[in-house]
Amino acid sequence: MEKVDKILVPIDFSPCSEAALSYAVFLSGQLKATLLLVHVIPPLGYPIDFATVQPLAYQEFKKGTAVALEKSAERWRREGIPIETHLLKGEPAIEIGAAAAHLECDLIVMGTHGRKGMAHLLMGSVAEKVVRSAPVPVVTIRTEIPFVMEQKVPSQQEESAYGAEAGSVCF
Repeated sequence: MEKVDKILVPIDFSPCSEAALSYAVFLSGQLKATLLLVHVIPPLGYPIDFATVQPLAYQEFKKGTAVALEKSAERWRREGIPIETHLLKGEPAIEIGAAAAHLECDLIVMGTHGRKGMAHLLMGSVAEKVVRSAPVPVVTIRTEIPFVMEQKVPSQQEESAYGAEAGSVCF
């Protein structure tokens, strides 16, 4: 592999993707690489049925997600990290791989929950799909989470701290 100039970092505003972003920031400093921060809005009906949502509400959701993405990037820009943001729409694993190719990235750094058993079977793993199909090397940062049924439901105040994340897919 030649020099790493661009590192793609898919985020979904979860703690695991924030851990991956922190690691990517470290790598960026070491390698003098630009970070490309990507969030993928899943298609309508996945995971929440947007068919009942008015188009205006969806546009507000998209706008809120774009603001949250910029907010995530701005923190690191203030520290001198070169970082771009890209808001995409589609199947996350497919869009992440396509973005890496289209944006000519040299590496993908992404978080994974490390789910096993039934939780993995039911929820799948975007990270696993990206690792299997990405056109460039992928570094996964594993973050354990408790069993899905034991997860704390965030309050409205906690959700607003991340922007409009209601339809986010956790990698």
